[in-house]
Amino acid sequence: MTGGRLHPFTLLAIAGTLPALAWILPAPAGGAVTTAVALVLTLTPGASPGLAGTGSSPGWRPGLVVLRTAVLTAAPFWLFLLLLHDVPSTIAIGLRLTTMIASVVWVGALLPPGRLVEAMVAAGWGVTAAYLFAAALSAVPLLKARAQRIVDAQRCRGLSPRGGLGRRLRALRALALPLVLSVLHEVDERALALETRGFVPGARRTPLAPPRDATAERVGRWLLLVGCAAALAWRLAWRG
Repeated sequence: MTGGRLHPFTLLAIAGTLPALAWILPAPAGGAVTTAVALVLTLTPGASPGLAGTGSSPGWRPGLVVLRTAVLTAAPFWLFLLLLHDVPSTIAIGLRLTTMIASVVWVGALLPPGRLVEAMVAAGWGVTAAYLFAAALSAVPLLKARAQRIVDAQRCRGLSPRGGLGRRLRALRALALPLVLSVLHEVDERALALETRGFVPGARRTPLAPPRDATAERVGRWLLLVGCAAALAWRLAWRG
C-alpha cells in the first residue's frame, strides 16, 4: 500500500510522530533514525510536490523530487546551525530539523487538500477548520506557480533576475510586489466565495466521498500516540 492510499489522519499522524520522536529520543542516534525514516518516506511512489491527487503517474522519479526538495530545504538550516553551534550540537539539532522538514514535505506532497477536507468533515470537524488545513497544504504549490508566472511576465518586459547584487535586489522588488498584491487580492476573492457558499462558523457539511478509515489504521494511530507517550516517559525516567 502506498502512502497515498492511507487515510489523511494516518498520514498526519505519521508526519507528527516522527518529529516528536526526533526531539524525545536521545541525540544523535534518535534523530538519525527518524531522519532516515522520514527521508525514506519521501520516496513513496506517486508522491510529487504540488501534484498530490492530480493523477500523476506512479513511479520512483516523483519520490526523488520530493527527496530532493526535503534535502535542499534542510541544507540552509545545517549551515546556520554550524555557524552558531559546535559540530555535535549542529548534528543533534540538524537531524531533528531535517526530520521535521522531510515529514512536512512528504505529507504535503502526498495528501491532496480536498481529501483532507472530506476526512475532517466526515469526522465532524467544522468546515472552517477543514478549509484552513486544506489552504495551508495547498498554499506553497499555489504561490510557487504564481511566482513562476510573475517571473515569466517580468522577463517578457525585459527584467533580468541575473547579474550583480544590485540587479538581483531590483528584480526581487519587481517580483515580490506583484506576488504580495495578487495574494491579497485572492484572499478577498476567496473570502467572498466562501461566504457565498455558506462557509460560516458553525455550518455543517455532508462529505460527498469520505475516505475509508480502516480499523487497522485507527489502531495504528493510537499505537503511534502510545509510542510517543511511552518514549517520553522513558526519556524522563532515564534523565531522572
